[in-house]
Amino acid sequence: MATRNLICDWSRAVLGLVLFSLCYVAQADQMPEPQAECAASPEYISKIERFFKSRGVSHDYSCLTDFPTISKNLKRYQLVDIRTNPVIPLKDSWNISVDELKLKDFLANRPLLLLDEGFSRVQQASICTTLKQAGFTSVKILVGGIPQWYSATHRKTAQRNQFVSAKDVVYEYFNGRILLVAATAAISRQLEELGFDEHKTLVTNKFSELSNIVVSSSNGGYDPVVYLGTKDDLNALDINQYLPNLYILNDGTKALLSQLMHNKLIDYARNAPQEVNFCAQK
Repeated sequence: MATRNLICDWSRAVLGLVLFSLCYVAQADQMPEPQAECAASPEYISKIERFFKSRGVSHDYSCLTDFPTISKNLKRYQLVDIRTNPVIPLKDSWNISVDELKLKDFLANRPLLLLDEGFSRVQQASICTTLKQAGFTSVKILVGGIPQWYSATHRKTAQRNQFVSAKDVVYEYFNGRILLVAATAAISRQLEELGFDEHKTLVTNKFSELSNIVVSSSNGGYDPVVYLGTKDDLNALDINQYLPNLYILNDGTKALLSQLMHNKLIDYARNAPQEVNFCAQK
């Protein structure tokens, strides 16, 4: 009798689980698919522009400087490392976050050179806006940040390729100034399919061709240039010179696709009724 009761209980549990699964699947089928919020369509770009205009967001690039320019008067600037809890402190610098710095009005007229992680010019421009609104008049921000500082001041250090994440590339592409360079025509087509229409394509996938693009098309070296290709493309490129604003995206278009899908799922999960979704950093 006990065995038969146990079998009946087990059968009821299985039946209940099956019915629950069927109901869940039916309900999931009725849910609308998440919309492609991170496609570079004219409608999407218009949505981003309306979002920023409605909130008065502005990006001031006037604080940005490069090392050759700032080096002429470097001694008059106080270095400020604005990273949060850096693993390796920057020598002869103050470690102050932007939120803390903007409250220190006694430093408002002191020449300050800010250094951060380095890739996002959009974030640097936002920092410039924040500090100027707080009354700071002599702030400069080094494009390339800490990596560029070490590269310029430690000449014996071997130069390495600079890599960037897909998250940073998506954020910079939709919110700022960035140049994408496809290694081949095949990579270019993949970028277009993902919505990244504004990019350049190498004809030969040679470093000489890439370096010419970096020098001539990146706003004097201020804008980041991101190279996209396969591992074989990168090996064939044969990089033989360090360019401070040249970055490489690991896994190329695959990484971009994964990040776009991630952003879409995050935006869909928020299920916000107002039209405020955009490709921000997640």
